[in-house]
Amino acid sequence: MKHIRGLVSTTHALRQIFLTPIHTPRAGFRQPSLLFNGSQLRYFQLSRRFALPKATTPASSLIKDELIRSPWVQLVNEEGNLEDPKRLSDVLASIDRNKFFCVQVAPGGGPGKPPVCKVFNKKEHKENEKAKAKAAKAAAQSAKQIELNWAIDAHDLQHRLKQLATFLEKGRKVEVVLTRKKHKRPATVEEIKNVMQTVLNTVREAGATQTKAMEGEPGKHVILTVTKEN
Repeated sequence: MKHIRGLVSTTHALRQIFLTPIHTPRAGFRQPSLLFNGSQLRYFQLSRRFALPKATTPASSLIKDELIRSPWVQLVNEEGNLEDPKRLSDVLASIDRNKFFCVQVAPGGGPGKPPVCKVFNKKEHKENEKAKAKAAKAAAQSAKQIELNWAIDAHDLQHRLKQLATFLEKGRKVEVVLTRKKHKRPATVEEIKNVMQTVLNTVREAGATQTKAMEGEPGKHVILTVTKEN
């Protein structure tokens, strides 16, 4: 068979595509490195974390006692009803400060509408917070899985990536599986490049990080496990 000039193999095309760095608007985002061994295209393992600024959260957002910036407050009673406005100083003087604290649960709404507060038992509140943290940790440790076909259409891709972003915002660990579907047409080089880059962009924009190195080969089967730092 005669050699046909200009005929480029799929492996060679992938090599050209993935060796060319894909432009991203944010500095510091590292693309997967590639290693070629003969005709095999393999990913180096990704770094454990994306090189992105880490989101920071305040140690505590609880507004309580003297931190309430209003001389007047409106308490919620045990039945969930609002009482008449009271001076904050009177409320604090009426409770045992060793056992209880006054917490702002809703901001004020302007003149005549002071912030809404509730008196909590410190021990019970601490136990409730521990229970919530334990439940959140358990939820985060149970991974959600999102599977994508390399030849997925644009509408379905956006829908799946929206799910990915939602799971990450809720603090869930997500396992993104990119694979070839049986009895489906093979993806083009551009489709593989686009799906891979779009997933990485979604992860980056959500402020998420990898929990372990990415596994697999683009165009075949890839597993990316990510979660958002709290």
